[in-house]
Amino acid sequence: MPELVMENLTVGNSSTGQPILSGVSLTVQPGEFVALVGGSGSGKTMTAKSILQLLPPQVRIQSGSIRLGGVEVTRAPEAELNRLRGGRLGLLFQQPKKMFNPNRTIGAHLKEPLKIHGGLGGRAADAKVRELLAEVGFQDPAWGVRAYPHELSGGMAQRAMTAMALAGQPEILLADEPTSALDKVLEQQILELLDRERIQRGLGILYITHNLASVAAFADRVLVMDDGVIVESGTTEAVLGSPQNPYTQKLLAASNLLPSSIADARTQDRNVLTLVNVAKGFGSGKRQRTALDSISVEVKRGEILGVLGQSGSGKSTLARAIVGLEGFSSGSITRTLAAGGGRASTAVQLVFQEPHDSFDPRLTLRTSLEAPLRSDTAQAERSGRLEAVMKEVELDPVLLDRLPGQCSGGQLQRATIARALLLEPEVLICDEATSALDALTQRTILDLLQRLHRDRGLTLMMITHDMDVVRHMCQRVAVLFQGRLVELTETNRFFANPQHQHSKDLVSAAIPCRGLHLKKMRTEI
Repeated sequence: MPELVMENLTVGNSSTGQPILSGVSLTVQPGEFVALVGGSGSGKTMTAKSILQLLPPQVRIQSGSIRLGGVEVTRAPEAELNRLRGGRLGLLFQQPKKMFNPNRTIGAHLKEPLKIHGGLGGRAADAKVRELLAEVGFQDPAWGVRAYPHELSGGMAQRAMTAMALAGQPEILLADEPTSALDKVLEQQILELLDRERIQRGLGILYITHNLASVAAFADRVLVMDDGVIVESGTTEAVLGSPQNPYTQKLLAASNLLPSSIADARTQDRNVLTLVNVAKGFGSGKRQRTALDSISVEVKRGEILGVLGQSGSGKSTLARAIVGLEGFSSGSITRTLAAGGGRASTAVQLVFQEPHDSFDPRLTLRTSLEAPLRSDTAQAERSGRLEAVMKEVELDPVLLDRLPGQCSGGQLQRATIARALLLEPEVLICDEATSALDALTQRTILDLLQRLHRDRGLTLMMITHDMDVVRHMCQRVAVLFQGRLVELTETNRFFANPQHQHSKDLVSAAIPCRGLHLKKMRTEI
């Protein structure tokens, strides 16, 4: 099987003359797992787009070479590139559900590469589709063939995307943040699946990620990218065990989220949120699905509560129900305001996972942030409050006159927190607020939330699949599984002695520092 070789690739913006990638060189051998790691805006995704020759119109390859076997990709005609993409070059993306056509079944999606790249049709294609779905972990492949994308969980959608990539019989697989939106258990399962395919098929994998820890168990080599340059490369053991470049050292330090002293902070005895037997179902009759099943929990004023659970466990539905964005079938949710507090309708605010989806791309940040203040606040007061809250979240007020597309992910996530703070909430619910961010940006957002908790006395609910975030931030942990609250305990007790089997699975998948040991075992297979 051929290898992927990139030599001294330089990519720039033709309209501004600004370099995006500078002298990037890498190789992926057959059967090798190579991790390309870096923060937001470091050039990781642009490297993948260069390999695929899917660069934005204003971006040009200025020099260098990209070869797959005997094909010079940078000079290949479009017909040759179409044979490569989805064929010899398999693709995995971060949000698989957005990559599928919602009007087509999973089976129809898989038949397309089988026909284009393998010449299969009819019953042979039907049998191959079922075989691929079984190979990637569908317990009922026949159901998977008929299913539509919206009927799949996040983990199953990524498995289906993997099956579609394998349908083209790839020699190299480009995986761009394929597990960043998944919980630790699902992330481990997808990585194990990819590693199994690597072993069985001799597949070369270029795995692009912002999470160093996630690939420690699987990567043969690690390349660290910063500002369009490979600043460090070597074996996984060398790069993670003894990093030489200051940027790599900072990434590793930011990833090391140890339990903080905030977990020992005292909370008030009074409840700020009380949930009693909250239930929620979707659909009706035989097709009804239970999203929340008799959830009861009390949240103390000044507490930081972590809410854990895998994809589809009901975490986001619970958050939307608490803030009033989602109705619930039965039970009660009581918000208890402090003396002299604000309105009950704004006492709880929600910070969403994807900051770019939290703003209208056509409006400046100023217009978006001041919207909830317009009804009862004069223009001069609004401007003053906007500038003050921007400084509180450590943003330059100059950014208020920028569009969302002109800001980084970290800047936008701070802006979403600022918008929530404008309404003087007592509870801030962060729904996977840092899962899409690199380690350095995540650390700054977590530090900001800790400061706001201390200075404002905010109560925080951290809904997350990141066990390190829970260990670092939270005083108690609530675990949801299939819509039920299966465990509620102090954070240190949870990690030391989880009680429910799902809790044990979560803790086991997140055991730190086991990655290199597992990798050594894998290479001996």
